[in-house]
Amino acid sequence: MLPVREKVEHTALRIKFTKTGALQYISHLDLHRTFSRLLVRKGVPVWYSEGFTPHPRLVFATPLSVGAESLCEYMDVFVNGTPQTLDLDVLRWKLSESDIAGLEIKEVYLPESKFSTITHSDYTIRICTENASKELADKCENVLKTSPLVVLKRTKSGEKEVDISSQIRSSKVSFENGIIIINCRLSADSAGFLNPEYLVKVLREKCGILSGDVLKEEYSILRTAVLVEDKDFH
Repeated sequence: MLPVREKVEHTALRIKFTKTGALQYISHLDLHRTFSRLLVRKGVPVWYSEGFTPHPRLVFATPLSVGAESLCEYMDVFVNGTPQTLDLDVLRWKLSESDIAGLEIKEVYLPESKFSTITHSDYTIRICTENASKELADKCENVLKTSPLVVLKRTKSGEKEVDISSQIRSSKVSFENGIIIINCRLSADSAGFLNPEYLVKVLREKCGILSGDVLKEEYSILRTAVLVEDKDFH
């Protein structure tokens, strides 16, 4: 008689990966499906849940909104076996070539901490706007250091005005080659996660960025680090 799935030895495995290029435009659900298929295709011994529709258990840390790129995404997947029986080198080798543009597996390892310990994320926001200048960059930096900094934010109970100044740990705005560049550290814990899109929104309202020809203007968001206070998450 085969054992019940929950009683089969299984271990959480952490995967650090990139999500860039066209991959930034897929939904969280599609990313989940993409990884499920990738793991099976690469022969990873995925552990499946019990029930009428068994499925791999994948858990993502601080998922990004559609349209944002990242150099440091994290996902936990449960695999069959114990830490002692798993060959991490073989698993890293199997996943080293994802065959998916924009998805690069950076690390595969046993988790050292929980996703709930994440406190901040670092981002680089690049803004190409018709009125870009050193003066505008300085104005943007001053606005981001303002307190209170109120923005209309979506919540579970609807839209309401929220002061996001306490969720901006740090911000530096520069002007390089005609582009305004914002490097910032934002809250990323479950209670106070700040979507970097809100920085773009408030600067659009208060500084007039991205208010010209939509065919000539654009911006991008890149997550560069996930942190526990000031230390890299692992």
